[in-house]
Amino acid sequence: MKYESRILGKGDFVAEIIREAEKTVRRYLRAGEINNSIDNFIKEICLKEGVAERELRVGVRTRKYSGVRAKIAYYLSHEFGISRAEIARQTGVCTSAIAKAIQNLEGA
Repeated sequence: MKYESRILGKGDFVAEIIREAEKTVRRYLRAGEINNSIDNFIKEICLKEGVAERELRVGVRTRKYSGVRAKIAYYLSHEFGISRAEIARQTGVCTSAIAKAIQNLEGA
């Protein structure tokens, strides 16, 4: 029988709660690792997508750059739990642009 002292309930219920929690757990980074991880991720995606990192970071608004920026924003938000404000600072656009990009990808 599965048991977890922080969850009230019997075996099957506890197992289900733990499974659901594990699905939604994001990887959290220590403060010092956040900027390095963001930088490395942005460099990797820019290289893969064939866009100039510098131009992405200064907010170039062509369709290609906007699409790459949206992918970056979605991933950093959902996988690393990075705030939209921080993503906006790293990618050269405003927070509302990041929110809209993430919302568009979630609806797609």
